[in-house]
Amino acid sequence: MTTARERYEAKTRVVTFRVSNELYEELEGIREESNLSFADLIKLGAGIAREEIDEKLSEINELQEQLAELRKAFKKEQKQLDVFRENATKEILSKLEQQYKIYTLFDAGYSTNEVRFKLKIGRSEIYQNFKEWGKLRGEKEKLQIELLRKCLNNYLASMRENILYRLSGRKAEEAQQRLIYYQGKLADPSQLTEDEKAYLINNYSYFL
Repeated sequence: MTTARERYEAKTRVVTFRVSNELYEELEGIREESNLSFADLIKLGAGIAREEIDEKLSEINELQEQLAELRKAFKKEQKQLDVFRENATKEILSKLEQQYKIYTLFDAGYSTNEVRFKLKIGRSEIYQNFKEWGKLRGEKEKLQIELLRKCLNNYLASMRENILYRLSGRKAEEAQQRLIYYQGKLADPSQLTEDEKAYLINNYSYFL
């Protein structure tokens, strides 16, 4: 048969902790004014702390969710960046390979038109590559010839248009003779006179 004391001790636990004199006096004052026991004050304090803890845990959960979203967004951005870098690398390598083929053909003596048809490249792109190749190789003479050839093509196109739509009679016949003459110079524009070269460059160097 257990006593009341034994039953009380079986149902309860002893909690001891030290506090400063100032805090003890403050607790004593509150206890006397509120007619509460120290146990009651601990319960009330624990309730207040629980609210603060729950609030902090809620903030932590929100921060963890935001962090998870940021990590997800970062992974997505990183994946897009990797794809972009891979595509950019492929594009650069493709351009370098194309440029190597172009320069190799120029080194072998092919003209811009021949290279253009072989590699299926546009006029402006092939001429830009030719200018870069000429500067790199120090081929001033070949650059000059190619420039004259392009000017000649512009001049010939202009003459054909005049013959078809603007000229007639003797003027058309004279223009046709000039057309035949300058068509013959396309193979080697260096055969043009200095005056002819200056005229072509000054008047027909557009769209190069």
